[in-house]
Amino acid sequence: MSLFLVLIGGLVLFSCSEDKKDDGTNATDTPPEGVSITEIEVPPALLQSTNQYAQMAVGTINFVNSFKGYVGFFNPNVGLQSDTDGPPWVYTWSDGGLTITLTITIEDNQYHWVLTFNGTDGEMQYNNFVMYEAWQNLDGTYGKLVVYDPEYQNISSEWTWVQDDQGVITVTFINHYDQSKIIVTQNQDLSGTLEVYENNILTMKISWNADGSGNWWTYDDDGTLTGSGSWT
Repeated sequence: MSLFLVLIGGLVLFSCSEDKKDDGTNATDTPPEGVSITEIEVPPALLQSTNQYAQMAVGTINFVNSFKGYVGFFNPNVGLQSDTDGPPWVYTWSDGGLTITLTITIEDNQYHWVLTFNGTDGEMQYNNFVMYEAWQNLDGTYGKLVVYDPEYQNISSEWTWVQDDQGVITVTFINHYDQSKIIVTQNQDLSGTLEVYENNILTMKISWNADGSGNWWTYDDDGTLTGSGSWT
């Protein structure tokens, strides 16, 4: 339960419109408009539910959707032209003491974005440090976004999203600091499930229906079921 308290207490909500997927038609001619992330949608009835676990599901989904806040980092400044004809496309700009380079390539039928920092932001010195990285299939059905920690020189968090042939969307968030993981699955009718893992052990599961009703299960640190219930 501790992970949920942290999530609910520290949520940053992002209000975003649905992105169009890039079908890759002009992939070799022009750079992509940006990373097209598929958000998890919540049924209106679930939003309105006063049940504790329904509200917990909504809050956790909002947290998982917060990867939208990183999308803007993969767009060059307005009006900035690539240093190369591409692919790869390379954009360079300055922000105070920082020189920022965005490189977009096409590899294995995927777009690949790399955002590199050089210089200083007034607190830290950077030397070709990769701050953010993202991959996305040309048809938009799979993607991954990684955030790196400049202090510890490792991955701090990552998101992956997949959409299958039936339109089922699965988004996975991993926090590499505490080894926690959240997996959210959304069906076409907006029903879905979420699972929370700590140290690879399932500690919470919540499922909901399109009408806003649902079920929940909790587990201890050993993965043993400790409680369950439902709401209407």
